[in-house]
Amino acid sequence: MPIKRALLAGLGFFALSGLAHADSVDFNTPGDLAAKFNLNNQTGTGGFAQVANGGISDSGAVDVTAGPSNTLDVTAVYKVNSYNLDNGPIRLSEAVKVLTQYTNGDRLIHLGLIDDITTGHQLNGGGTAVADFISARVFPTAPPAAGATTGPFVYQVQLGQATGAGNTGTVNNPQTVIPFNLTLGDWYQFTVDITKNAIPNTFSVSGFLQDLGANGLTPGATLTFGPETSGAVATTADIYSDTTVFGAFRGHASTGGADLYDNFSITQPVPEPASIGLLGLAAMALGSRRKRK
Repeated sequence: MPIKRALLAGLGFFALSGLAHADSVDFNTPGDLAAKFNLNNQTGTGGFAQVANGGISDSGAVDVTAGPSNTLDVTAVYKVNSYNLDNGPIRLSEAVKVLTQYTNGDRLIHLGLIDDITTGHQLNGGGTAVADFISARVFPTAPPAAGATTGPFVYQVQLGQATGAGNTGTVNNPQTVIPFNLTLGDWYQFTVDITKNAIPNTFSVSGFLQDLGANGLTPGATLTFGPETSGAVATTADIYSDTTVFGAFRGHASTGGADLYDNFSITQPVPEPASIGLLGLAAMALGSRRKRK
């Protein structure tokens, strides 16, 4: 019995550990933003701008100041690969640098899974939006006080469901009850885990926000949100049943507090077929051993 357990555990670990369907973009290669993302505007024209420096370690980054602000609202949808939530949880992550001065009303950073990459598919509702999505976001509750070194923010899970005529309707989970303070001018790594629940049309969403310091290289405290359940038949039927989803990010500068974005990634642990085959071979070998007994 101990031998059987050890064999199964060992082969299981070998089959499942370190294997993932993963993509990442560090924006260090010129043209990364344009080549790997569709910029879908809710309002305004134009969008985020890739810059050669200013990012973590003064690397390439996405300039938000030159992108969404006031009447300009755009979602960047990663178009290189699609994912399937039936294959397991999906993790999205991106670093954001907080401005030292801003007003409130929009998003610092917004990460999620969306149903399509084409025009009209954004992480927001109303207007021309026609997307189904599941997401989480961080946004300011008030402008920073004069001379302040920190500003108040909250976290919230949001999902969207397009109607037949467009105009995506959104449903928000309750936002963080007590705002948390972020250090102005610091980099933060925002990570969102999304899992498709067994209960139809529901998801489990968790969030993590880690302070990386002013240089983006000094890991500090991490805030943890959730997990919390999001979903209802009327609002998630489409995205829940969709076997093709795409990672996306959205944010605003002067009305949300984002200065720069860097190091976007999307990851899904998936056993490779060959590794799964190892588990099958192990089971057959154990069965054969049992028969010989």
